[in-house]
Amino acid sequence: MSLLQILMSPAGLSFDRALVRWTGHSLLNRIFARQAGFTPQPALLLETRGRRSGARRQAALPYFRIDGKLLIVGSKGGMPTDPAWVTNLRSEPAVRVWIARKPMNARARVASGEERAALWAELLARVPTYAHYQSLTTREIPVVVLDPA
Repeated sequence: MSLLQILMSPAGLSFDRALVRWTGHSLLNRIFARQAGFTPQPALLLETRGRRSGARRQAALPYFRIDGKLLIVGSKGGMPTDPAWVTNLRSEPAVRVWIARKPMNARARVASGEERAALWAELLARVPTYAHYQSLTTREIPVVVLDPA
């Protein structure tokens, strides 16, 4: 069994979320970055509320700081649908974020128009793989801004 298979198991994903919460680094994101040929980004732990269940859901995600904004990207590797966490935050934009053990309440919003275009251009300069992900899908990959609450 490979390290990637272990990390993609329920126990492995749980371990990775704990690692991100405490250290700000994700083994899973590092593996994906290495395979795609870009520099691994620091990671945050995002907690949303399930849109139907109301249960807390957590996701370990790479994050970016651009023009003073904290950003995450709903790429899902170019799959045809948005990640569940994007759908959840569209329903309930109040989220909780941990960056290297520091919790923060935030309000999530999907960037649009000129703001999204400028942020997307900067994201592509940092992680060109996002252009490939966009080419794999017809949906517009969401760029999510996390504003401190």
